[in-house]
Amino acid sequence: MRISVVGDVLLDRGVPAALQRDSAGLQRTARRLWAHSRYVIGNLECPLATTGVSVQKQFSFRGQPQSARWLRRLGFTQLSLANNHTLDQQLTGLRATNEALRQAGLTGLGFAPDSLTGCLPTLLGPDSSAAVFAYSALHVKAKGQGCLCGRDFAALCERVAAYKTLFPRRAVLVYLHWGTEYSFAPEPEQRQQARTLIDCGAAAVVGAHPHVVQAAEFYRGHPILYSLGNFLFDQQGRGADLAVQADFDVQDGQVIATWIRPLRLRGAVPRPADKAAQAILAARLQGASSAPRLVPDPAAGGWQLLPNVPAPIADTTAAYVARQLVLPGAGATVRLRYRPQAREYQVQTSVGAATTRLDLGFPLYRFTLGDVDNDGQADLLVGPIKTTRFDSTVRRRLFVYRLQDGRWTPRWLGSRVVHRLLYFRPARDAAGRTVVLTLEQTPAKQYCVGRYYWQGFGLTLDQFTQQSASLDEAYLHFIQP
Repeated sequence: MRISVVGDVLLDRGVPAALQRDSAGLQRTARRLWAHSRYVIGNLECPLATTGVSVQKQFSFRGQPQSARWLRRLGFTQLSLANNHTLDQQLTGLRATNEALRQAGLTGLGFAPDSLTGCLPTLLGPDSSAAVFAYSALHVKAKGQGCLCGRDFAALCERVAAYKTLFPRRAVLVYLHWGTEYSFAPEPEQRQQARTLIDCGAAAVVGAHPHVVQAAEFYRGHPILYSLGNFLFDQQGRGADLAVQADFDVQDGQVIATWIRPLRLRGAVPRPADKAAQAILAARLQGASSAPRLVPDPAAGGWQLLPNVPAPIADTTAAYVARQLVLPGAGATVRLRYRPQAREYQVQTSVGAATTRLDLGFPLYRFTLGDVDNDGQADLLVGPIKTTRFDSTVRRRLFVYRLQDGRWTPRWLGSRVVHRLLYFRPARDAAGRTVVLTLEQTPAKQYCVGRYYWQGFGLTLDQFTQQSASLDEAYLHFIQP
């Protein structure tokens, strides 16, 4: 299954006039670019609304709702709304945009009508073989900001990790709106965030917003394209007329091939790039310290993107987790290190200049922090996959450790919860107390969400808050606040 991703799409200012002049040329380009693509994703850089009150800022856009049907006829299937312009006409305009996309047969990514919902995946493929998360690192001071995925990067990572752990056979793509406009290099924070997302299970990370093409790289064998540049835009100069499309071939939960299609915008409309533009784009894509290889693809034009060195030894335990945590109030950094020869993990905890190590001695699927017993000190929650003293079956567990004198000591090495444990997360109840939410599978193959409190020396079930025959439905209930 091929998924094509392009950059920023604007349907305001000088773009409508450019389309009137060269709509046929764009349609020819789209047919060539998307001939083998099942899905085509872009970033819609403007609301589509007939009414609305513009947000007071330097650039405030508005396109026409009927443009959504034109985008669908062109070949788009999904458009990200998680950016800094879809609220240009306030929340009313954002809602109108999502409705215009829906009526046109398009899906808006990164938007939820309920501001408490947070980041949700959009499923692709008849068998849901891929999921896309769209996220914006940019914020607009307008009502409705909470309806866009972008409030909390750590929460996005948690949801990606939970999704990939529960659905390992599905490929997760993350489309981010981030970075510095007109900068040809991503920020150090972006590099760290992209790698964290891949640690948490993303098969590929791709970005937009800078309006220029930035470097590409591979991390642990997974592609990262920090910025694709524009796709349909009327900006002039500063390199904004050069762009790329990324094609991801997805199979068995992974991106098995990445293809780059070089483009040059002429009068706001993309065309296949000429040789001079291709040379510039190749240099920009290879600007990272771990520059990828660009292997020519004569059949379709452009390149196949390949790592310049073999991927490192994979984590055979398949733990989709953030590898670095910060312990609140303790000034401690907790890092998870994989030891491939032992096929296990080691926890390294640094407090000031001192570092201690905890060899877990088992594979794991979960690694997080939470004040489980509500004593004001964060505990380490680890999800091992192993037997225990009282249960000889290899299964997912929940262990709790406490930091004492710079070292982690076991607090609860739970033999098992009520049913088969699939995942867990710390959360807060209405009174502000920490609870541990679990996603469990019953003997009848139903999925339920449990709520556990710490009592005395361990976790005790309070109640099951939901039961479903579908794991997808249970996941959506499990991640809600």
